[in-house]
Amino acid sequence: MNRIDGPTRAAALPTPAATGTGTASPGFFAHGNLLGGVPYTTLDPDWCNAVQEEILAPIEAAGLTPDKANHAQLLAALSILFVANGAGGVHIGTDQVSLPLPGGFIVKAGQYSGALVEQSLTIPFDTAFPTKCWAALPIAVNSSAGATRDVWAQLVSSATTGFTAFLNKSGGTGNTDSSDGVVWIALGN
Repeated sequence: MNRIDGPTRAAALPTPAATGTGTASPGFFAHGNLLGGVPYTTLDPDWCNAVQEEILAPIEAAGLTPDKANHAQLLAALSILFVANGAGGVHIGTDQVSLPLPGGFIVKAGQYSGALVEQSLTIPFDTAFPTKCWAALPIAVNSSAGATRDVWAQLVSSATTGFTAFLNKSGGTGNTDSSDGVVWIALGN
């Protein structure tokens, strides 16, 4: 989306004419019928400028530069503004996401990357649950599908602000086996 840039454009936004210059209310576009004496609705500069500025306002508020070759800027801007403002409780962080559900429940999901051996691991939530974390499910990651990655995760405790998991080595103790991190999902309200 870009402002009109043809040779007959105005350099500044003109002052709109008085409201209510037409005879119909509230005001819709008409097909018209020239043979029947009913004129087609003509577009006036005030209406076109209003539509143009309404579309460009969220694009510029999102920090995007208007680009006439990009026809998806309004959608991109709305996505940026909704996430940036936490609209509806949506949070997208670097390695976590939080999404509200109907009925007041919230689903959180995330990942923790790194070589993890048999150990305790505490994962803080980017945004806390308002009331309670009902469940958290940590899953050890084996991205290489290697036989030396037989570490599995157990939930130790959960709170509104995060959870603690323990990574267990199958078949005993020691640091020879490791996981490539943990992915997790949590549910609360």
